Amino acid sequence: MKKSVYSPKKFLLLMLLFLSQWGMTQSANEFSEKTNKFITKITDQIPELPSISIVVVKNDQVVFMKSYGYADIARKIKAQNNTLYYIASSTKSFMGMAAAILHHQGKIDLNTTLADGLPYIKFKPEVKAGEVTLRDLLSHKSGLKNSFFGFRAAYSGYVDRKEMDWVLEHETRRKGARGKFEYTNLGYNIYTHLTDKKLGIPWQDLLNQLLFKPLKMKHTTAYMSLAKKNDWPCAQPYFALGEYGPKALYLMKTDKTMQSAGGLITTVEDMAHWLAFNMNRGRFNRQQLVPAEVVKNAHTSRAKLDGKGKPYRYTGYSLGWGNALYKGKKMLQHDGSYPGFKAHITMMPDEKIGMAILTNDRSIGGTVAYEISQFVYDWWLSKGKETSNVEASIAIIKEKIAQIKERLNAEKKKQALIKWNLTEPLQRYVGTYFSKQMGKVEVTIVNEQLKITHGNLHSLTKPALAKNTVKVEMVPQRNWKVRFDVVPGKPAHSMNLDGDDFVRINK
Repeated sequence: MKKSVYSPKKFLLLMLLFLSQWGMTQSANEFSEKTNKFITKITDQIPELPSISIVVVKNDQVVFMKSYGYADIARKIKAQNNTLYYIASSTKSFMGMAAAILHHQGKIDLNTTLADGLPYIKFKPEVKAGEVTLRDLLSHKSGLKNSFFGFRAAYSGYVDRKEMDWVLEHETRRKGARGKFEYTNLGYNIYTHLTDKKLGIPWQDLLNQLLFKPLKMKHTTAYMSLAKKNDWPCAQPYFALGEYGPKALYLMKTDKTMQSAGGLITTVEDMAHWLAFNMNRGRFNRQQLVPAEVVKNAHTSRAKLDGKGKPYRYTGYSLGWGNALYKGKKMLQHDGSYPGFKAHITMMPDEKIGMAILTNDRSIGGTVAYEISQFVYDWWLSKGKETSNVEASIAIIKEKIAQIKERLNAEKKKQALIKWNLTEPLQRYVGTYFSKQMGKVEVTIVNEQLKITHGNLHSLTKPALAKNTVKVEMVPQRNWKVRFDVVPGKPAHSMNLDGDDFVRINK
């Protein structure tokens, strides 16, 4: 006869586990109901917002995930939890983690200097390439600047390797002291310029290999072409406060403009995996995918910030994550912003609470995301006893809308008073212009109006006050001036686009 295996201690542990799980389920259900109610009130009162998708993770479990509004208004396609959004600079947290993994593997040492890592680039002496490390680049404390390098990678798409080498060598300069924090995309662009060559694998594929596949992030990619090929549903970019409602924006990312400082599309379903992995120190699906020390390296602050910022007080920056505090609790956070998109990714690792909020509008998307994130943190930190006032949140969002509309109306009235000031027939401005720093600009005529095209960017022109000058909106909600240099009776011989000079190359 077998002896009983009953153990009071074992039974007690099982009961405690059951009660804990039951209590978590009850809390999650209550949280989900109240969160949906909070967000629904906002989306009902703020119809300008095209769509928003949210996921909240507690410990390693999804406690809330839902999408609201339209990913594509014209086609009446509603946002779903598998809808892809561009997350812009939130990409840096993935690149920073990949860098920490490569460092641990001994493949790319973060203490490597620019001089050692890119020996074929002859940087200017002021760059101090023998002192600036890869860790400096990824924590925004290199003190370097090179607007041309970043612009090509993020906007125009002129990223030919040889041309980028030239731009890196001739246009990288010192802006401030090494060690002082100044946020920029440059460091991440330089880092992957190095890794692409040294490892022989594009950073896009590297992220897939190191992170997306192990984390089963099936719809996260740095290739727009892959999403199109697989017919994955993608949110379209909008400006929520258009004159007649949300305005569709033309500027959509391509493979050539998906850069390592801001070049991923993903879903809230996939972001749940990313949050769980980070909050559980590299553990996912009961497997330790990377050593906990690697995650700690990626999360540890490397640069100090002044503690400003609302609603979160920023204290530092690690490898792709901002370090912050909210009501005394430590946070990791990184937003992403680009015309037509806003991402808000944040977590409290010690409390095991994290969330991803993705929208296809950046004008008010960030304000909405911050109000929702505060509600989430307040609920879990107080165990449901304290929550944000939804009416107060709606008032804050509406005030933001009013401010933007007031500014837009003032700009519109001012622009209406400006007359065309071109001294020559339109055909004399038409042509191809070139800058070694920036690449080509094409000037054409469309519907009796000049059109400026620069790689992935293009815009019809508007009148400006100065002679032979026009305005363009190549990047939505950003006005640039284009000045043509002309000799009366002859074609324009050069032009200046937003401060950069281009010379006509076709006669």
